[in-house]
Amino acid sequence: MFLAKTLNQTGANWKITIPDVQKLIIEREAPKQSSWLSRFGESNQLFKAIFKRFKDDSGLKAKYGFGDYHSYETIMKYLDDVERGYPNIAKTFIAGKSAEGRPLKGIKIGNPISSTDKRVIWIDGGIHAREWAAVHTALWFIHQLISTYEIDSTTRSFIDSLSFYILPLANPDGYEFSRDDITPLHRLWRKNRGDIRCKLDLRWNFDFHWAETGSSTERCSEVFQGDTAFSEPESRAIRDMLMSPELHGKTDAFITLHTYAQMWIHPYSNQERTYPEDVQDLREVGLNGVAALEKDYGTAYRFGTGADILYPSSGGSDDWAKGVAKVKYVYLLELRPADEVWDGFLLDPRQLIPTGKETWDGIKVVVQAVLDRARANRPELSPSIITTTTTPPPTTTTVPWWKTSTTQKTTTRRVYVTRIY
Repeated sequence: MFLAKTLNQTGANWKITIPDVQKLIIEREAPKQSSWLSRFGESNQLFKAIFKRFKDDSGLKAKYGFGDYHSYETIMKYLDDVERGYPNIAKTFIAGKSAEGRPLKGIKIGNPISSTDKRVIWIDGGIHAREWAAVHTALWFIHQLISTYEIDSTTRSFIDSLSFYILPLANPDGYEFSRDDITPLHRLWRKNRGDIRCKLDLRWNFDFHWAETGSSTERCSEVFQGDTAFSEPESRAIRDMLMSPELHGKTDAFITLHTYAQMWIHPYSNQERTYPEDVQDLREVGLNGVAALEKDYGTAYRFGTGADILYPSSGGSDDWAKGVAKVKYVYLLELRPADEVWDGFLLDPRQLIPTGKETWDGIKVVVQAVLDRARANRPELSPSIITTTTTPPPTTTTVPWWKTSTTQKTTTRRVYVTRIY
């Protein structure tokens, strides 16, 4: 093997982490003729019951094949079905168009749907093409909101008092390119599909300390930031939505979903030990969210700024949302699996629903914090009798925020073309 020979000649230490990436892609994601249930084993009664619930959910007016990955077209159809099935609480919106002309379609959920004076929760996923599980998780949030509105008092209070704007697929061109072929070049594609050579990483294309650190000026780098901030229609679409009269000054939570590393990140990530003035609020709500997430399956998350627990990086949408759009609660979540593994972008479909469930339980803590603030400012939003549930403190030992840069920081940067968050 030429690469092995070259590495040996240079004296570099190396090891093979995935013997055949394309084979792994085929094993996990190639279309199956058998049912989704067969992946768990036909004799497994527990998974049969779970599968039956999601397959035969006759009460739902909009259905989606949760527990598997689907195309842009299928995702857009689901959003349209949600709007048609739940017109009183759901309405699609178009944030803009991608470089290749695909509508950046999302869904607004709230009651009444016509209201534009309520506090807002913004959620997006899939800004990196290969992070399919983030897209699935954003769609799971939509499913939870519409499917439990009539039966769960907490969900009803969320939808009646707040407005959710969810953009499940922020980079549809890159996403479809990653689905076009089973080769690693396609499946592990990260960037958008704009006009410039080698395309660019949308995550670092936002105008907050843009191009200072963590990204690259090299066009063919995985983390090329673009020639200017907001050079791409996809990043401009998110900016224009957040700064529109409908959302600007009203958005109290900005959640952006990524994979992978099991990290709950708050601003600012452009420099170590750099925090907003209200960092204590961000930490209190965020750590309670982590505790709620971990309670489901014991999935352990790290918490802090990206600079403190990972590495400094600037121009991110989350830092921009906090520093420029002035959103109160801003979090970037790196979902399953943990960063010790190397195949995390190819998350086994069997983990999709558990990932969605635990993440939603964590995000509900953020939503509740927004609702509590809204009720404090507008008492008419409070019910006559309020039943509150106190989220337990984190069960794991949490390092104080002023020490995160020295005790939680990842000390090893792995150089690998498919291993950049």
